Amino acid sequence: MEKLKTFLEFVRKNPEALEEIKVFLEALSKDFSENLLIYHLIELAKEKTLPSSTKRFLLEYVAELAEKNLQISEAIKTYNILLKTFPREEYREKLEKLKTFKFLERFRYLLPKYNLSLELLKELYFKALEQEKSIEAILMEELKISKAEILESLKNYHHLPAYDLKVLLSQNKLRRISRVLGVKKHYLEENLCIPFEMENKTFLFVYNPEDIEKIEKIKRILQLPEVNLAVALKEDILEAIQKYYELTFEETSSQIEAVEEDEEVSEEELLDSTIVNLVNSIIEEAYKRRASDIHWESLTGKRGLLVRFRVDGECFEYTTIPEHQKRGCISRIKIMANLDIAERRLPQDGKIKFRTKDGNSFEIRVATIPTIENNEDVVMRILGGIEFRSLEEIDLLPENYQKLKFILDLPYGLILCVGPTGSGKTTTLHACLKYLNKPNKKIWTAEDPVEIVQEGLRQVQVNPKIGLTFARVLRSFLRADPDIIMIGETRDKETAHTLIEASLTGHLVLSTLHTNSAPETVTRLLGMEIDPYNFADSLLGIIAQRLAKRLCPKCKKPYQPTPEEIERLKVEYGTHPVKPLTDDMIEKGKFYEPVGCEFCNYTGFKGRIALHEILVPDEDIKDLIIKKAPANEIRKIALEKGFHTLKQDGILKVLMGETTLKQVLAVTLR
Repeated sequence: MEKLKTFLEFVRKNPEALEEIKVFLEALSKDFSENLLIYHLIELAKEKTLPSSTKRFLLEYVAELAEKNLQISEAIKTYNILLKTFPREEYREKLEKLKTFKFLERFRYLLPKYNLSLELLKELYFKALEQEKSIEAILMEELKISKAEILESLKNYHHLPAYDLKVLLSQNKLRRISRVLGVKKHYLEENLCIPFEMENKTFLFVYNPEDIEKIEKIKRILQLPEVNLAVALKEDILEAIQKYYELTFEETSSQIEAVEEDEEVSEEELLDSTIVNLVNSIIEEAYKRRASDIHWESLTGKRGLLVRFRVDGECFEYTTIPEHQKRGCISRIKIMANLDIAERRLPQDGKIKFRTKDGNSFEIRVATIPTIENNEDVVMRILGGIEFRSLEEIDLLPENYQKLKFILDLPYGLILCVGPTGSGKTTTLHACLKYLNKPNKKIWTAEDPVEIVQEGLRQVQVNPKIGLTFARVLRSFLRADPDIIMIGETRDKETAHTLIEASLTGHLVLSTLHTNSAPETVTRLLGMEIDPYNFADSLLGIIAQRLAKRLCPKCKKPYQPTPEEIERLKVEYGTHPVKPLTDDMIEKGKFYEPVGCEFCNYTGFKGRIALHEILVPDEDIKDLIIKKAPANEIRKIALEKGFHTLKQDGILKVLMGETTLKQVLAVTLR
C-alpha cells in the first residue's frame, strides 16, 4: 500500500506531469489488483484541486483498464462520467459499443487462465452468430474451455447457481412440471428458459438472468410465483425443452380428459394419438437406454403415473405422467398386450410384439398388478435387449473358460447354469450353444420366452396355458433324435427327473435353476427327490453367476488403494487352501474408480460384468452327492480342489480393473 500512497501524493503534488503519472501507473498495475486501482483512481479523479486534463487522463486510464479486464459495467460507468464532463463524440461511440457487448463481461472470471480480450470475444461472438450457436459453445470448441469453467464464471458473475442441465437430466435429478406442458414449446425456446423440480424445489433455468422484467413475465405465464433462478447454457436449455415435450404434444386440446374412477372408457378414447405416442415413445426410450424393465407405478392421491427404468440392474426415475393421462396409458398397454381393459381387480399377464421407428423388433412381457385406491401398476420386461455373445465374451477367467470348454466337449451329461432372475443365465447358455452349434449336431431348445434366436437351433416356445410345459416339451424332444437339449428353466420335480433321464440316455442337457451358488444347487435338486446315484452320475458341471456393474472404459480413473481398502479386499476374499490372494497379486493389480462421463450417463459404470463359480464334480464330490452332504461340505472339498467362489471371482476382476469391490459385494453373499 506504500507504493499506492506514494503515487497518490505524487499526483497531488505534480498534477500536470502526465508522462510521469502514466509510468507510475504502469508500475502500480503489476502490484495491485485492477479493482483496487480502479477504485482509487476514480476517487482521485473526484478531487476538485486536480486540473481537468489530469482528471480526463485518469478516467480514460480507468475506462481502458476496466475494458481490458472485461469489467465492462465499470468501463460504461466511467465513459458516462467522461461524456458528461467532457462531451466528445468518441466517448459516445465507445459507450454505445460497450453497451452492445456488455453481456461478454460474464466471461471475465476466465481471464486468469485464458488470454481473453474484448476484441477476441467480439470476434468469437460474430462467429457464433454465423454458425447459429451460443458464444459459450464457440468458446468450448475454439479455445477448449471446459463447460465446468464457463458455468463457474457465469455463477460468479450472476451470483446465481449455474448447472450443467445435460448432466442433471442424464442423472434423472430433474422432474417435469405437468402444468407447464400447457404452454407452447415455442414460447420456452424463444425465451430460452425451462422450469424443473429438483430436490423438492422449483427452478427456472435461464440463459440470461439479467432481464428481470422478462423473467417476471415468464414466471406469471408459467404460473411459478415461488421459483429459484438458475443459469444454464443455451444449447442445454434447448435440448432440455425438447426432452420436456418429447413425451407429449404441445396442443393440450388433443390430450384426453381426466376419467372418473368408475367411468367406463371407450377403446376409441384410449387410442387417442397422444396416449399412443406417449406409450410408444417411453418404450422406445427404454430400449435405447438398454433398459431390461419398465415400471409404470400409479401414485396415490391423483399424483399421476411414475415411470421408472431398470438399467444394469438398477432402477431410476424417468418421468411422471400427469393424472389425466394415467388411466389412458395403462389401458393402452393392456390393449397392446391383449388383456381385459375392464378388469382392474385381478393381476393379468400378456405379451407385446413391438417394433421401433428404426425397425428393431422385440417382445415385451407385461404384468399388471392391482394396487390401493383402485389403481394398477404395470411391469414390462423387454426381452429383445439380450446381447448374443460367444463363450469368449462372457467374462470367464482363463481357468473357468478351460473348465467350461472341457465339460461342453463331453458327449452326454447334465450342465446347469444357476443364479437369480436377471443374472445372465440365458446369455451364458446361448454362448454355450453357440460353441456347440455345429452342422453335425441336432440341438433342441425349450424356452419361455425365446429371447435369443440362433440359426441352426430348433427352438420351441413353451405355453403352459395350453399344457405345453417344459416337462412335456422335453419328453417330446427325446423322440426327436436330439444330440443336445436346452431347457430354459427347471421349475418342478417332473422336469428335473426328465432332465436326469435325458442326460443318462446319451444326450448333453443344459438347463437353468434359481439357486444362490453351485454347491447349493446340489442340495436343491436332491430336495426334489432326485435319485442321488443318477444325479451324481449325470452331473458334468454347475455354473453359478451374478452380474456386477462394469466400470466405464471411457472415464474410469486409476488410483492407489489405501491400506484399509487392501485389508478389506483380503478379508472379503477369505482364506483359500489352494489359491490364496497374495500381496504380489494385489501389487500387480490395476485399481480403478468410477468418474462419470456422457458415454456412461455420468454414472461411472457402463454395462455389467459376469462373476462365475464353476463346480466340476470329481469322484470325491460325487461321493458327497450320493451321501446327500450339505452344501458347505461340498464347497469345502471344492475349494481344496481349486474352486473359486463368486465373490473370489469378482475380487480377481477388481484386480483386473473391470469393476469395484463395492459392486462385487452388492451381488455376492460369500
